[in-house]
Amino acid sequence: MRIAVISLGDIATKAFLPLLTRMPNLELIFCTRNPEKLAAVASEYRIAETCRDYRELLEMNIDGVMIHTSSETHAAIATFFMEQGIPVFVDKPATLNFADYQKLHDLSEQKSVPLFVGFNRRYIPLWNTLVGRADLRTLTWHKHRLNLTGKAQDFIFDDMIHVIDSLNIHGNIDQQDIQMVCQKAGDEIAMINLSWEENGILFNGQMNRQFGKTCESVSLAFENAAYQFNSFLKGEKFENGITQTVELPDWTNTLETKGFKAMLEEWVSVVALGRMDEETKQRNLSTHAFCEWLLGAC
Repeated sequence: MRIAVISLGDIATKAFLPLLTRMPNLELIFCTRNPEKLAAVASEYRIAETCRDYRELLEMNIDGVMIHTSSETHAAIATFFMEQGIPVFVDKPATLNFADYQKLHDLSEQKSVPLFVGFNRRYIPLWNTLVGRADLRTLTWHKHRLNLTGKAQDFIFDDMIHVIDSLNIHGNIDQQDIQMVCQKAGDEIAMINLSWEENGILFNGQMNRQFGKTCESVSLAFENAAYQFNSFLKGEKFENGITQTVELPDWTNTLETKGFKAMLEEWVSVVALGRMDEETKQRNLSTHAFCEWLLGAC
């Protein structure tokens, strides 16, 4: 399977290439406009095929393409490849507004070509099986930063989208049921808190950009049992008055703990099959639509 990687910035080199280059039966093609960067990274990973213009990839017999460029360019590049019937992986957010995402979604449906959005938190092994349990009663997801207030679009689409999608486990958030608090610092967003009930489950999500430190926490409650995670590596289970440590095996790779390994395995499977399941497509659509609503509400 031949997969092209467009742009070799931090996200590609830190989160994706260390895993992609170890996956069996993959041939990688690197593409970036920076000739020095292209030569250095291709040499590091011993990649023979490269180009500097993503349009040249059409002549290189690729099976799929991964887009790691700036969010503003995602829609145009993804459209280019999907119109040629080539499956696309795109970093979140796929677009910076819902109208553009709707167009990509519709094109994906018309062409029957997969549009895969890189939400790695869906695949975090420490707790992803817990999130899907039928007896879940509450799910709380907080992601905070230190002294980093921001413009609404960047705050919501580029960062809080992680929290929103992680809570959007059924792919059908109803905006009419949302209780929302938005705190501002001047003309920038400082904190957003969201709460709602869905299918008997209470959801709460918060991003505070004026928190005392940068951190992320996830808690889940069931009948007479609860879990609390303050990292991707370890957490606690509370049941019958007893606290137990929940953790991944020693030496688990950091990128695996953050969900990237399982996400890439699913992406490769999607390319091989040439399709995605309907639940995933609906969740992607719903998450981007909710971000657009929240942008207007703040």
